[in-house]
Amino acid sequence: MANIAPPPASTLAAYGALDKEDELCLQAQELMLAYNKSLVLRAAIQLGLIDALCAAPAAVTADELAQQIKAVDRANTAASVERILGYLACVNVVRCSAETMGPDGEVLRRYTPAPVCRWLTKNDGKGSLGLFAVFLGDPDHMLPWHHIADAVVSGGPSSFERIQGTPFFDYLGKKNQRLGMLFDDAMADHSVILVTKMLERYRGFDDVRRLVDVGGGTGNTLQMITSRYKHITGINYDLPQVWNMYLETCMRAYPLEMRSFCSGCCLCRQTSSASQY
Repeated sequence: MANIAPPPASTLAAYGALDKEDELCLQAQELMLAYNKSLVLRAAIQLGLIDALCAAPAAVTADELAQQIKAVDRANTAASVERILGYLACVNVVRCSAETMGPDGEVLRRYTPAPVCRWLTKNDGKGSLGLFAVFLGDPDHMLPWHHIADAVVSGGPSSFERIQGTPFFDYLGKKNQRLGMLFDDAMADHSVILVTKMLERYRGFDDVRRLVDVGGGTGNTLQMITSRYKHITGINYDLPQVWNMYLETCMRAYPLEMRSFCSGCCLCRQTSSASQY
């Protein structure tokens, strides 16, 4: 079997295959096409390919993965999955091996997850960036990025406000709850990664009695902290439409004597008194 992975520009340069101008030209092309990586990755996450690769006990083919997708046109699904995985192999998200099969020289490719996939799966609730990748590539989130130049030339509000008609957090909370819930879930998964590391290393919560999570969203961060430091009373501070959406979840997560909810804008001056924010 042979590994399928084109050498990066830095590797080629080390062997003298590229001069400085070639390197700069490749860098410019990488910058232009950077969106490809995030959007192909997003598609792989949405289709469940990353989770399936990580769950598989051995290397799998595109055809085997395609069988798990509920597709209308199954005839072309395997070919599409092959192209997605081939691209992800080029950017070291998955690993690919190839084997020549039979006298006609047909090549069979099998795929396994690269180490980075750990952070892109559901990860058993241990923190993930998968939903963040889905959120960042969402068309409603991407649209204002196409109008940055217009906003600079015209002045006035940001490109987001120009296109969506309202500031970012108001848009998520009031105008596009689908995207808002995706953002909250993505932030909750991301917070698990950050808070887990913080709790491993930070010792500043020992003397805290009242802790406010400003922009607390789902309340996941407070739940993790107060589970470790049971003497802390947690206050989840966020916009009314946000914590109303997750109130039931928070009520189940916190003991009665350790929960409190406060509405307000996390970008404004805080009024609640607490040991720490």
